[in-house]
Amino acid sequence: MKLFRKVYLFLILVLILILAGAGLISYHREVSLFNEDMEKDAILIGKAISGMVEHVLQKSGRDMALKLISDADSAEHSIHIRWVELDPSAIAMYKPTAPLKKIEQVLQGKTVSLLLQNGGGSYRFTYVPISTDTHSYSAIELSEPLSALKNYIRNSLLHLMVTAVLLLLTSGALLGFQFQKWIHRPLVQFIDKSRRIGQGDLTPDLVVAGRDEFAELGETLNSMCRELNDSWEAVRLENERRIEAIEQLRHTERLATLGRLSAGMAHELGTPLNVIYGRSKLIHSGELAPGEVIESARIIREQAEKITKIMQNLLDFARRRKPNRSLQDMALVVQRVVEMLSPTASKAKVNFQVVKQGDIPLIPVDPLQIQQVLTNLVINGIQAMASGGKLAVELQTLNKPHPEKKNTRSEYLAIRIKDEGRGIPPENIPHIFEPFFTTKAVGTGTGLGLSIVYGILQEHGGWIAVESTPGKGTCFKVYLPVEVSQ
Repeated sequence: MKLFRKVYLFLILVLILILAGAGLISYHREVSLFNEDMEKDAILIGKAISGMVEHVLQKSGRDMALKLISDADSAEHSIHIRWVELDPSAIAMYKPTAPLKKIEQVLQGKTVSLLLQNGGGSYRFTYVPISTDTHSYSAIELSEPLSALKNYIRNSLLHLMVTAVLLLLTSGALLGFQFQKWIHRPLVQFIDKSRRIGQGDLTPDLVVAGRDEFAELGETLNSMCRELNDSWEAVRLENERRIEAIEQLRHTERLATLGRLSAGMAHELGTPLNVIYGRSKLIHSGELAPGEVIESARIIREQAEKITKIMQNLLDFARRRKPNRSLQDMALVVQRVVEMLSPTASKAKVNFQVVKQGDIPLIPVDPLQIQQVLTNLVINGIQAMASGGKLAVELQTLNKPHPEKKNTRSEYLAIRIKDEGRGIPPENIPHIFEPFFTTKAVGTGTGLGLSIVYGILQEHGGWIAVESTPGKGTCFKVYLPVEVSQ
């Protein structure tokens, strides 16, 4: 009900402003009317008494006129009436309360009514001139305290406050009831549905009664859930197809690499097979001494183990499998790749150089996938050196930021594969990791090797960079995280 409190407070503020404005206007109007009524009543009373006083003055004299004024004063409870002289030399008891400057119009025969402070209170003084046979200027002074006005104002404010409180309480109760029915319940449904959508529940089961905007929003959410569910299913199927295609591409590239390796392996397998054939032929001839037979058998066993190791490396490299991380000594992984590619390197007159800078920690990788990465890069380096040369593989641990997370530094194992080949033209470097991009002759490359390398390293949380100078060589830099981020 947080929204209700905000709406209710806003309603209270609006009502207070409206009531305050209306009350202020009503206050000024009522005070003005009250003052006008007081002034009119005082003038009417004063004129009535002045008429009687003038009559008594003519018939009975001043003393009877004063007695008449005294009797009128006794009869009035809220208004004080007395005889005043407007002559500055008049005695104190007959001097007017108001300064003579403020009631000069009375000397001209006009009635004057004004508000004055007297004795710590506010009063309305009304002066009505009296016509006499003498040349003295006399008037009737009527003074009325404004306490009645104050009581009226206080009662008006109290009435306004009571009305405002009742209005606020009534409107709050009605608003709360309707808010609960029209807004709070649908919002609770929307919040619950939004949470379930965030948790993966895309069932279009939201029901909001009515024909207002909330009902329309509910139907929109249901429609969104149906569309999201369809989209999610389409994305899931597309991802499955892409994963399958990527795996197939990796497998195809691995087999293509295997085919290129076979030519180099033929020489490597031919030597031990020739040794085995020759030794077995000597044993079969029966011309060897017992000791020579044992030595020949030992040599045959060693050559058979060498052939088995070579074939096992080839089978492991060609086998398709899902990524399976485990802590690996990357120096040993590099060494296995170098041993496997030694025949190919020998034919191309390429010498390997493996350099470890500092301690190399065990890191969590899929050894077969990383072996595929290194094999592709090393073969590219061998093929880049048509006249032979040196191919260096360097390992070093570095603390540096990831290209996509430049604000965070982590430990990475850097593997640099540097050749002395023809290099890569600058215009080709931005495209070398794109699928099917190749500068090799038709039939000698699929254009998938580096793109697969790029994808494998991304899956491992690493990346690959390249530096190349045409005519001087190329350096591929592979970065693998020492620890897998959670």
